[in-house]
Amino acid sequence: MTRVANEDAGSTRRARANALGWGRRRGAWDPDDDADVDVLNDARAHGYCVYSHADWAHAYVSADGEHLYEATTAFGSAPDELRAGTLYRVGPGLFERGGKEYAHMLDGDGMALRFAFSEDGESVHFTSRYVRTREFIEEEEANEVVFRGTFGTMRDGGPLANAFDLHTKNLANTNILAWGGRVLALYEAGQPVRVDDETLESRGVDDLEGRLEPGQYFTLGLSEPIGSMLESSAGLGGRAFTAHPHVDANTGYLCGWGWKSQITAKAVEISLWEWDREWNEMGAREYVMEGCEAAPHDFGVTNKWYVMIQNRLGIDPLPFLVGVKGAGECLISQPEEPLLVHLIPRSTARANGDVSSSRPVVAEGPRESFEIHVALAHDGPPLSAGRSTDGDDDDWVTVYTAGWDKLSPGVFLGEWGSSDPWPFPVPTELTPDFNNIPRTLLWMYSVNAATGEVRRQPAPGCEDLCIDHPHVSPLYEGKRECRYVYASLSNEVRVSGPPLGYVRVDLKTGELQKWYASNRSFCEEPVIVPKCNGAKEDDAWLVGLIADHTEDNPSGVSRLVVLDCARIDAGPVCSIPLRNRIPHGLHGMFVPR
Repeated sequence: MTRVANEDAGSTRRARANALGWGRRRGAWDPDDDADVDVLNDARAHGYCVYSHADWAHAYVSADGEHLYEATTAFGSAPDELRAGTLYRVGPGLFERGGKEYAHMLDGDGMALRFAFSEDGESVHFTSRYVRTREFIEEEEANEVVFRGTFGTMRDGGPLANAFDLHTKNLANTNILAWGGRVLALYEAGQPVRVDDETLESRGVDDLEGRLEPGQYFTLGLSEPIGSMLESSAGLGGRAFTAHPHVDANTGYLCGWGWKSQITAKAVEISLWEWDREWNEMGAREYVMEGCEAAPHDFGVTNKWYVMIQNRLGIDPLPFLVGVKGAGECLISQPEEPLLVHLIPRSTARANGDVSSSRPVVAEGPRESFEIHVALAHDGPPLSAGRSTDGDDDDWVTVYTAGWDKLSPGVFLGEWGSSDPWPFPVPTELTPDFNNIPRTLLWMYSVNAATGEVRRQPAPGCEDLCIDHPHVSPLYEGKRECRYVYASLSNEVRVSGPPLGYVRVDLKTGELQKWYASNRSFCEEPVIVPKCNGAKEDDAWLVGLIADHTEDNPSGVSRLVVLDCARIDAGPVCSIPLRNRIPHGLHGMFVPR
């Protein structure tokens, strides 16, 4: 394309971008407009939420098939700690079937990724493969939508074809867990699906040695023994597994939980388990979350407690039952109700903090709040607060979460499917318009287990940021001395936007280290890999997956990057470009050699 020089217009727009973060509606910068491209390519606009929805919309375009190839470094070499190790990732990867586009990007079928680093650090062996659940295989063979999706995808035929079918598809698209010789693709409204650790070939549902009963994850509470028999025959009464298990650095145990919803009682049954590396059960606890209609998304683990944050959502089940809406579309936000923090005594509480005889604590938090991902939970007050002089340090629990700045009333996630027309063509309408989505912040919660007091404020240094997918070094999960949180970073102007870089947050001082990939590059969740024999907490590597859009590749192409956690602001020490663009994923895990 021939460029037309327009220095005055370009300078004016750059000035507006630097001052305001966007010249017009966020995301409305046109990658085919010369002056707009000048701004998109200008590093001085980093941090101001300058991006193009024409680029971002490719985040939820179906993958161009499954892949198996070698990718070599563009610069640098993979550090020693990554060599011969494996990075697993997963996310939605297929968004239509038989020419029918799914109703929501979160209804996308899961695609698992495997990056096997070479011994010399000069390449990765890349594999991508759809997680072939039973439902995926049946739909693939029929070449049509056969099963209902959680967020509104329906079979053709309207309500008559969907009414009273309560089975929703296990999408296996949210997280991937490598533990004790198993690799499991996770979906919080389903059961784990085991995949081969090398080929990613699906091996079927893993019920964790019978802990997860088959069937849809809710019960009607009918009288026993007839109730269980009726529910089993109707495909109900099953137990789903969290998509957010955590490995506790204090014990080395994997902590996870299964759940089912008690529809009539408006409660959620939760079974918490802990396992060692050989999948030996080291502890278990049952808990009922009263007055809860939607299970928590994530949780935290301290020396003493399992920490669960109950967002205030109600359910209107009738539209789901009669085949008008998906189950997720029936969630109703209740911002007028206070968020609830549940402190559940840990089944393996250590001797120096034994609370095995203590009772659970339920504390009211702020209203209009919604928390998503837990970065860190620990016993004691926040690191930034120092030690108390009142002698009540043992009463406090601190939790750092990624959550919205405000929960609005109405249908939950309803705004994700709405967007005004854009001034340029977009490849799909599935990709959310950030003008209609709340900003995500890193919040710091302080909870007093003795008094029930809950304090919430932005984490130090995070007042202006929009972030998501926060993580800490795996060696510091559950520890108060943990000082650094790493997250994807959108902007620094207090608005919602796509992830364009990475940030390190110092929880003690509020100091930030930031790196932006570009205004046309979208960064996925960071995975933190500790260095061998590291003396300091930030002796670690940040591994990220980025999709870059350029004039030559307007649809985008992905690359793997490695940053030094001690110098995030210095940018990647290694970059490995791939041959294709991977749909924007969710979570991942690294397994050393």
